[in-house]
Amino acid sequence: MGISIPFDRAAGYYDDTRRLRPETQATIIAQLAAELRGRGPCLEVGVGTGRIALDLHRSGVAMAGVDLSRPMLDRLVQKAGGQAPFPLAIADATVLPVADGRVGGAVFCHVLHLIEHWRQAVAEAVRVLRPGGVLLVESAASSDSAAGAVLRHFWSLALPGGRPRRPGLNDMTELDAALGELGLPVRLLPPVVERTEVNLAMIIDGLEAGIQSACWDLDEAVRSSAAAATREWARQEHGPLDAPLRREQTITWRAYDAPGAAG
Repeated sequence: MGISIPFDRAAGYYDDTRRLRPETQATIIAQLAAELRGRGPCLEVGVGTGRIALDLHRSGVAMAGVDLSRPMLDRLVQKAGGQAPFPLAIADATVLPVADGRVGGAVFCHVLHLIEHWRQAVAEAVRVLRPGGVLLVESAASSDSAAGAVLRHFWSLALPGGRPRRPGLNDMTELDAALGELGLPVRLLPPVVERTEVNLAMIIDGLEAGIQSACWDLDEAVRSSAAAATREWARQEHGPLDAPLRREQTITWRAYDAPGAAG
């Protein structure tokens, strides 16, 4: 199966790190539900705590989900009131426990960059899609230059190469090409802009605490040393670390259409 990263340790705080403003979340769920309704059941690969799947389920989309992490799935069940709201399974994205042509939609959110053999995972998703089905994949880009500079400085100190290892997909155009070869052209759904307020202290504290999955392989001493040096550098370059910092993130979902009649 190659390298894949289960998020067992993140189950308790994952939603806090990925939570969107209610209006942003509502807009995204409406977009996805409009794509998925009328196609049959939908599978979210890497369903995690249900941040996307639970809202789609509540909006009337028949859902199912797979994930490597039992604690993440347990958190989903807890959020749903103590019982699984739809079928769930512990499974690897590269070997889905689903029959050919079984689902009308498949969803990937914040997962393909974590899967070394992401092409195999994508091929599996295409295998389980019905004719006329749709594959939905999230991508995001941030325009926050100060936060980006802090991240780059931290990683330049924490790792010899200066960049965290992402075992899977790093370039969305590679995904477009791979799915195009499988007969699924890409459509870009309207971008959704998420505006939040953070500060540099929060960002550096999160790196030191090892919240990001990219930090999990770092020794605690390395994280602490890199964070301390980054704080000092950031004060000199950007001023007080607790000063409000506006962050703007553009979230764009890609839709890949399987050939054939829907349903």
